[in-house]
Amino acid sequence: MPKLAYSIRRLQVLAILIIACNNKLIAQECHLKNNYVGLMPSILFEPYDTINAVEVNLFPLLYEFRRGEKNDFGFQVRPILNYRFFHAQSGFSQIGGSLVANKYFLNIFDVDFWLTPQLGAFFTYAYNSLDKIQTMTLGIEPGVYLKTSKQLSLSLNLQPGINYYPDKFSRSFVESGSGFKFHLGIIFHVGYNF
Repeated sequence: MPKLAYSIRRLQVLAILIIACNNKLIAQECHLKNNYVGLMPSILFEPYDTINAVEVNLFPLLYEFRRGEKNDFGFQVRPILNYRFFHAQSGFSQIGGSLVANKYFLNIFDVDFWLTPQLGAFFTYAYNSLDKIQTMTLGIEPGVYLKTSKQLSLSLNLQPGINYYPDKFSRSFVESGSGFKFHLGIIFHVGYNF
């Protein structure tokens, strides 16, 4: 629970910075560009992780292709290549990726408003090569898209969902007889639109 409180505090600081910079932000265009390449720093604390290890994604890039009349639908790919830092057994752990379908609600506010709400649905598959477990995650990503210049933007999303552990070993490792566990993440990425 202290880790969640720390994450919420970080989000509050980010929100204050965004509001403080509001007068410097460029108005949202009436449509989005077709392509987006982003940088998504990722630090993972798994709920079953009793060893207090930290995992960092060493390939924090993502790509989104947008389509629709105003390019307001996006399909995003996020690779996962996590490295675990732990004194007893460091090494590559989670390997996999996420697919996300996004809907951007353009002009839901005034045309020149600087913030665009978005809603996504995601699916993630990861194999943990250190613990030998598989995880499939399904959920939604409500959040906001913020354009900071003609090409640059940032997104901030909450990620509630459900983890599913498909095999017997994975279920026993995470101590879930049903194979299901709650998932909650905070997703932040900055990127270039073209």
